Amino acid sequence: RRQPPPNCPDAMGLTSAAVGAALAYFVFAFTNGNPTQHVEKLFKMMSQGMAGKESVAAFDKVYQGVDGNTQHNAYDGDVARSFYNLATEFYEYGWGDSFHFGTRGRHEPHAKAILNSQNFVATKLQVGDMEKVLDMGCGIGGPARGVVRATGANVTGFSINEHQINRAKEITSSLSPWMQDRCHFDVQDYLNVKGYEENSYDAAFYMESSLHCEDRTKTFKEAYRLLKPGGRLVAMEYYTLPGWKPQDPEHKELMRRHLYGNGAARTPSIEEGLAQIRAAGFEVKEHFDLMGYLEEQYGSDAWPWWADLQFNWAPHLLPAHPWVRKPLPYLLGALSKIGIVPPDVPAAAELMNEGGDGLSGLGKVGAISPQYYVLGVKPE
Repeated sequence: RRQPPPNCPDAMGLTSAAVGAALAYFVFAFTNGNPTQHVEKLFKMMSQGMAGKESVAAFDKVYQGVDGNTQHNAYDGDVARSFYNLATEFYEYGWGDSFHFGTRGRHEPHAKAILNSQNFVATKLQVGDMEKVLDMGCGIGGPARGVVRATGANVTGFSINEHQINRAKEITSSLSPWMQDRCHFDVQDYLNVKGYEENSYDAAFYMESSLHCEDRTKTFKEAYRLLKPGGRLVAMEYYTLPGWKPQDPEHKELMRRHLYGNGAARTPSIEEGLAQIRAAGFEVKEHFDLMGYLEEQYGSDAWPWWADLQFNWAPHLLPAHPWVRKPLPYLLGALSKIGIVPPDVPAAAELMNEGGDGLSGLGKVGAISPQYYVLGVKPE
C-alpha cells in the first residue's frame, strides 16, 4: 500500500499525535520529578526578579581570587544570606523543598533519594514525640518536616535568610495541625544564635548546611551550647574524599565552580572536619560517607547522588538535567535584553549551573561527598 503524502490527513494526524505525546511526556517529566517541586517559581522570578532584589554582580565580587579549594573574602553568614536570595526559588523550581542530595535506585523517583537521607537522619537522632530538635540551617524546611513526619519530634529550624524562613512557614501553614504544632522556623545566624535557652534541646542536625562556614567549630559550638548533656548531633557534612587531588587542574576548576555556584566556604577533609566537631566539645561516636554506603547497598542499581545534574538518558528530574538547565540562561538572557525578564535572573541561572556542574563533577570523580555522616554526643 502506498504511503500517504506528507500533507494528507492521515500523516498529519499521526504527526500531531506524536508531537502531542512528546509534549505530554515533557510536561509530565518536567513537573513530576519530585512532588515538592514548584515550576511556577521560575515564572515568578521572570516577573519579579530575585528575592531581596539581590545582585549577582555584588555576589560575584565575594569569590574574586578564589582558586581551587580556597576561601572567599567575606563573612560566611553574609554570603549565605545573599546566596539564598539568588538560589532558593531556583532550587524549589528545579529540585523541590529539600535542598540536599541523596542516593536511590536507578528506577526509583528523585523523592526516594531525599527520603532515604531524611529517614537516616531521623533514625540517628533517636528522638520521639515532642522531643526538642534543632535544624541548623533549615532552608525552606523540607528536612525539618521530614524528621517530624518520621519521629513526631518538635523541630525548630534556623536559617539566616528571611525569605527562606517566610517560605518555610508558608509551606507548613498548609499542613495538618499536628505538623504545625511540631514545625517551627526562625531567622538566626547559626554562628551566633540568640534568644534560645542553653542545655534545653535533645538533638540537633545539619543537613548539608555547614558548607557555608569555613570554621565549622563556631556553629558546632552553638549547637553544643543549646543541647542537653547527652544530646546528639547528627551532621551530614561536605568533606573532600581521598579522590580529591588539590593540584589537579580539572579538580581545582571543579572545586572553584562548586564553591562559587553553591555559596560555599572552603571544604575540609574528613580529618579536618572531624577535628572541628571535636573542638566544639562533642565526642565523635560514629562516622562514614552515607552516599558511598548507599551506593554499596543498592549495588549495580544505584543512582549516585550527583547523577541528576550530569548528562544521562533517564532524566527523573528534568529541570536539573543539562538538556534544560544549560540553555535556560540563554533563553532568560534573550528575554532580559528585550525587557521582559530582570537582568539578574539569567545571571542567577548561570550561577546555578556553575554550582551544579562543579559539584556533580567533583562527585563523579570521587573527590567530594555532600553527606559524610558524623554522630557527635555532648558528654553527660
